[in-house]
Amino acid sequence: MDLQKIRDWFDSEEGKKSIADFSDKINREEEIKTKQLERFNRLGKFEQFTEKVIAKYNSDKYRDSWYGRGIEPPEDLFWFLFHYAEKYGRECNEEEWKQYGNMFSSALFFCNGYYFNRMDGQGSVIHVTKQECSTCL
Repeated sequence: MDLQKIRDWFDSEEGKKSIADFSDKINREEEIKTKQLERFNRLGKFEQFTEKVIAKYNSDKYRDSWYGRGIEPPEDLFWFLFHYAEKYGRECNEEEWKQYGNMFSSALFFCNGYYFNRMDGQGSVIHVTKQECSTCL
């Protein structure tokens, strides 16, 4: 397919409708995510939920069940918590980056006693670490 055919398709009614449908889908997904984050914030059970998620994802049973099928274990709830920290937490300062970041870190947030480190390399992953001392900040 040459470049002109691609341009023509984008300018066609079908192309414009496809782009509009895709945009609507992205907007709906973003709206759903925002509502989920707001609902979770109202519940006020951040620490209990975070600890359960960490325990689940770090368990041998969870990891082995996925690796046994040849699949990288999904950690969707870590991504949810990362987006929560992005919205309700704060960006980390230079000292925190030195302590909790690494060469693959692309974003680091602190929220309610936890650090949420997004690391990007051949894929992306969220690493959650509980704050080491309660008097640090």
